[in-house]
Amino acid sequence: MKKFFIVARDADAENAKITQDIVKYIEGKGGICGHGVNPNDDSEGEQLHVPEGTECILTIGGDGTLIRAAQNTFGQKIPLIGINCGHLGYLCDLNSENVYDAIDRLMAGEYEVEDRMMLSGHIIDANGHKKHGVEALNDIVLASSHGLQVMHVKVYVNDAYLYDYNCDGIIFSTPTGSTAYNLSANGPIVNPNTNVILLTPINPHTLNARSIVLDPGDELLVEVKSRRAGEKEYAEVSFDGNHRRTLAEGEKLLVHRAKEKTKMIRLTNASFLERIRTKLQAN
Repeated sequence: MKKFFIVARDADAENAKITQDIVKYIEGKGGICGHGVNPNDDSEGEQLHVPEGTECILTIGGDGTLIRAAQNTFGQKIPLIGINCGHLGYLCDLNSENVYDAIDRLMAGEYEVEDRMMLSGHIIDANGHKKHGVEALNDIVLASSHGLQVMHVKVYVNDAYLYDYNCDGIIFSTPTGSTAYNLSANGPIVNPNTNVILLTPINPHTLNARSIVLDPGDELLVEVKSRRAGEKEYAEVSFDGNHRRTLAEGEKLLVHRAKEKTKMIRLTNASFLERIRTKLQAN
């Protein structure tokens, strides 16, 4: 591996310095390294301009930077690895102390590539037309547009009625995202190499509403119903915490497995259980 591309969280002085140091190191080893910044979250459909032939994307920031890079390079099939420069993250394996050793190993071919499932979400308007989809590596979250407010949500799986939830929202998570918002909502932790869809209600107002593990081939259809006569209900849909959409009355949210996967580089030989134990204990 010789062709790298660095994606920074933003263009501030600290990230620019780290980027320049890594570029200099890679080029000093005979490699090629370009760099860029993740597009703004509000940039609809804008992708990163990654040079053809790039073999690895290094992200500088935290889990959010890596997740946005996965969204912004969707379909390009370039493996990613994260350099953590912020708070403790579950996705970024590298830091300022081990990044150069990691680059040596990458250039020597001493690594593995893992495929991580992604989700795709579409708004279906009141006329039944499906709008352009947005992908998510961690999760797609449906919540009230009015802040902390109970919602009445009806869920179907493969056109079959599943359940009516009275809750603050619903998280649709990938195995990679099982240690993110899903974990905070008491959802299960799942090995990121598996392929399942997790449905976790947020603060359900019933004793029997629990997380559900669904087949990756399932299609989930969600609609928000009015809780009071004469009142219109609006919800907000977010994809990995950004690219927000409004779900208006009469519209539905369709969630299913994305057509492409994110490729992530793994350097450590530690098992998933060892890695998650270390992260949880450090937290």
